Amino acid sequence: MTAARALATFRSILAFAVADGRVQQNVAAAVRRPTSGRARREGHALTLAELHSLTAACKGRYRELVLVLGLTGLRWGELAGLQAADRVSVPGPGLRLTRTVLASGGGGALYVDTLKNSRARTVPLVDELVPIVDRWSAGKPPGAWLFDAPEGGPLRESNWKRSVGWRAATAAIGVPSLRVHDLRHTAASLWLGAGADPKVVQRVLGHAAAAMMMDLYGHMIDANLWQAAQLIGGISGASGPSESSIRTDSGPGTDTKNS
Repeated sequence: MTAARALATFRSILAFAVADGRVQQNVAAAVRRPTSGRARREGHALTLAELHSLTAACKGRYRELVLVLGLTGLRWGELAGLQAADRVSVPGPGLRLTRTVLASGGGGALYVDTLKNSRARTVPLVDELVPIVDRWSAGKPPGAWLFDAPEGGPLRESNWKRSVGWRAATAAIGVPSLRVHDLRHTAASLWLGAGADPKVVQRVLGHAAAAMMMDLYGHMIDANLWQAAQLIGGISGASGPSESSIRTDSGPGTDTKNS
């Protein structure tokens, strides 16, 4: 048994123990899977303009999901697991995540599972996404899949990529190696770049701990240090360097690690 498989098994055992009331917390949930010495592929975060360009380059009605993924940071399984009743409006428009849809090994049959870390969460919807989600949920019974496949049932990532022409679209915007999971990195970059508190972004992304989120996206937060310094300078009334004189080594389009 590999170390990664052993960790997955241990997580499952502890998850059952939590559900049975034998322990209070699954301490293995936040443990990162070993990489066996292999280099981890760096992620890529799109700018907002690139995200819209990718959406426009995709085809069909399912291309709207590029924006949903890129502005909410949902994992693919979380998006596929959404049902019509998961559209919430209190305290604001959002999506309540309680399940994920996964494929058995090798792209086999789809099955419903609990969320990673077994923690339900609500992800707020930015204004641009509200009409998109409303269109997809209109007229559906509560238990219907929100983003259902053409033949019914939940969406499969590989089928969705073929439907929207993912390979051609990513090549068209000059990022042919872009993965669907990179839209999650895009959302993290955009939220942090907009000044969202890292703890808020952690909750939006569903990371188990703020430390994990900081490890993955800390360089994006560093890019905002000089912006924060300018804001403080404005509050204190002190004059600071011009915006054009401030340079940073990273920004919304900087690569991130997989999460």
